[in-house]
Amino acid sequence: MKKIIFLFFALTVSVIVHATVRTVSNTPATLAQFNTIQAAIDASADSDTVYVYGSPNVYAGFDIVDKKITVIGPGWAPDKNLPLQAIINGANIRNSPAGGSPDGSELQGLVFTGVVQLSRNAVSGDFGINNLRIIRCQFNVNVEIVLAATGFLFEGCIFYSYLNFTSAATYQNFLFQNNLFYYQSFFVINGLTNSVNVRFDHNLFTSNNNSGGGTYILFATNCRFITLTNNIFNQANAGLNLSFSTFTNNITNNITLNSTNATSNATPWTVNSNVDGGGNVANTNPGMVDQTAVNAASSSPLLNFTIASGPANNSGSDGKDMGLLFDATGSLNWTNSRNSRLPRIFSMNITTPTVTPGGNLSVTVDARKSN
Repeated sequence: MKKIIFLFFALTVSVIVHATVRTVSNTPATLAQFNTIQAAIDASADSDTVYVYGSPNVYAGFDIVDKKITVIGPGWAPDKNLPLQAIINGANIRNSPAGGSPDGSELQGLVFTGVVQLSRNAVSGDFGINNLRIIRCQFNVNVEIVLAATGFLFEGCIFYSYLNFTSAATYQNFLFQNNLFYYQSFFVINGLTNSVNVRFDHNLFTSNNNSGGGTYILFATNCRFITLTNNIFNQANAGLNLSFSTFTNNITNNITLNSTNATSNATPWTVNSNVDGGGNVANTNPGMVDQTAVNAASSSPLLNFTIASGPANNSGSDGKDMGLLFDATGSLNWTNSRNSRLPRIFSMNITTPTVTPGGNLSVTVDARKSN
């Protein structure tokens, strides 16, 4: 039988070509070169890419040591007909004295159910890491950044647990941009004491405390010298334990005002030697489309977080809405953050199910991208 396959692409897609791409699947239903992520990393050279297929099975954790590797999964909520995630039981990235460097590595489109340690202090002589990119990942457990580090980007991610730093270490040139922080206990960010150019920009901080943010403390252990711009703090106390930090064009909402730290709850920019950079709005509904669900403590990252109207609309320091970004072009759109930035097959259908001998088999492929 002669087969002619017709591919109809919904979008013109482009892929950044890395030195070598290695594929990983831990289910027999999907063919790949390796069945563990670690085996693919071990076989890779500096600047190679490891692509992890979505799977119903949890992948074992992996280590990246002394070489630059990009590990990419399908996203934290892939928008496709078979929306399987790449769920991974933790990761470690460390820089040992053995030679080489993991500087410039990237994690993208992965869901972690085990602890993720970046710039890990595993053995004597390990030293800090530079220029990690953490893009569109979901963290169900702690992220630990132990050693001093420089040049980290966290973009389009979901944090459901703690982000722990070491208070004695210095962290420089960190950008947390367009992320959802949802916390369910005492604090979510710990140990950012020695911060140099650490910025939280256009994030949504919220919690399951739908009675208000009086006891849900965002920062812990004397976090200092942080820049906070264009964020929404919904049921989240950003003032207690945070000092010498600058707030510009942020909004707080649904804050308990009758607690002992009422001022730091509603107006964190006025306490603890913090700086009011202007444009901040205290204890006011930001006007997200699904604001009611957010206030009711929904943890779903697929809610509609766009700003319909009100004080957060076009009120950021950059003229955009406060909170999560929904840019019409480019990578900063929360709707796209559910997918990795690789092109994906959304659907594939055989349009001629019955084929005569010598006939043609037609297959329609709908491919999309979420750049």
